[in-house]
Amino acid sequence: MINNSQIIIRPARIDEIGELQRLNQEAFVDNVKYDPDLVMDWAMSDKGREHFTKIFGSPDSQCFVADDTGVLVGYIVLSERFIDYRKSRCVEINDVGVTPAYQSKGIGSLLIQKAVEWAKEKGYQKMYVSCYFKNTRAISFYRKNGMAEIDLGLERDL
Repeated sequence: MINNSQIIIRPARIDEIGELQRLNQEAFVDNVKYDPDLVMDWAMSDKGREHFTKIFGSPDSQCFVADDTGVLVGYIVLSERFIDYRKSRCVEINDVGVTPAYQSKGIGSLLIQKAVEWAKEKGYQKMYVSCYFKNTRAISFYRKNGMAEIDLGLERDL
């Protein structure tokens, strides 16, 4: 049984990039059913590593992890999102994921809460996230955590 009182939400460390890639890979495996165009080995590739490395060099980016007594079981990546035609400063949730055995236990909500705290401290007024239209579980999760639909992206094959 998973005990949330043992879970600590803390900033990720640069020496944990390999673990962040592993967690991101788990999210990729789950998302392929919504997007068959995903490059399935991207998270574990050099480009995936570079994606996480950039976070640690930017004052406008942050990564938090859910740590269960030394084992990383979830993560969230945030960065500033520039939208010139909107008034509010916005932070975007770039990535979020929780290991399957720990899902639906409140850990994702703990990560969102920590992200909101950080974003407010940094002076952001809005938080944005995108997810696959058919991923009703994720949409429900984000709604439960105070988010609402604002736009819809569309794509076509050429």
